Amino acid sequence: MLIGKIRRHWLATKTRQNTEVSASPRGQAEMAASCMFAVSAPFAASSSSSSARRSRRFGVVAMASVGQKVYAPGVAVSEGNGGLPKISLKSPQGSEAEIYLFGGCVTSWKVPSGKDLLFVRPDAVFNGQKPISGGIPHCFPQFGPGAIQQHGFARNMNWSITDSEVTEGDPAVTLELKDDSYSRSMWDFSFQALYKVTLHSTSLSTTLTIINTDDKPFSFNSALHTYFSASIAGVSVKGLKGSKTLNKDPDPKNPLEGKEEREEVTFPGFVDCVYLGTPSELTLDNGLGDKIVISNTNWSDAVLWNPHLQMEACYKDFVCVENAKIETVQLGPKESWVAEQKIELI
Repeated sequence: MLIGKIRRHWLATKTRQNTEVSASPRGQAEMAASCMFAVSAPFAASSSSSSARRSRRFGVVAMASVGQKVYAPGVAVSEGNGGLPKISLKSPQGSEAEIYLFGGCVTSWKVPSGKDLLFVRPDAVFNGQKPISGGIPHCFPQFGPGAIQQHGFARNMNWSITDSEVTEGDPAVTLELKDDSYSRSMWDFSFQALYKVTLHSTSLSTTLTIINTDDKPFSFNSALHTYFSASIAGVSVKGLKGSKTLNKDPDPKNPLEGKEEREEVTFPGFVDCVYLGTPSELTLDNGLGDKIVISNTNWSDAVLWNPHLQMEACYKDFVCVENAKIETVQLGPKESWVAEQKIELI
């Protein structure tokens, strides 16, 4: 049983944590109840006649002792790669998505044709010890290098399921991440992150909410480090003309400031560029015959990345087009910040 395997994984990890203070990059990464999920009785379905969309919600609690699992239609949990818990979303139209609780990472988004529009690198590991390289990893509370580990710790911790629902056939799941001894060893603040993922017939929507649950203010950066499947020679991104740029090529430690003058950004070689003050909608041509609109609310910036020959084995097969918040967000106690993303095949 998956619950039993997760419980054994948790117990083994807790035992290791009792004897290791910070011996590895994961250090005190706690696998506790965030990886042990079962489900309470479903919430009553919404009966409001004024609602334009019918929605049924199913509460999820982190309890190892309860064996029954009830999720909204189109939402299922199973054992994924490396034995890690994986959420599967399936829509009536045939689209599918997969999300790992480790890192709260979406690793697959398939449209009804069966084509996966996301990319997971061949060097990705699913061992619960390092971030999953591909899909839609989280960058929080830091983007890039800085005072703590690269891109922060959210992609390197276990999230838990707090809710699942279905609205007009579209399944959705909400994940939660809270501070623990591992996160506080690097970033000594109390917080709650909620991440809702909704699958539609030809699109995938996410809503990230960061809440300051501490009694003191904190600041952070964030990004969704999205990897799209691509044929890099044919890739282009539209919508960035006029944006301020911080080009990390050739020196990532001293990015060159500039302004994007091109209607279409292409990838003839190594690309690692931050765009500030970007529009709310970009269009990606992935070079494989697909056009994807990447729209957002409150992700004020964007990042384009392709490692070229630094990852010779796979650079031709993906491109990263990332919604980001590069400017520091300041949150006082009890304040929250919300950002939405929608990626849609057109």
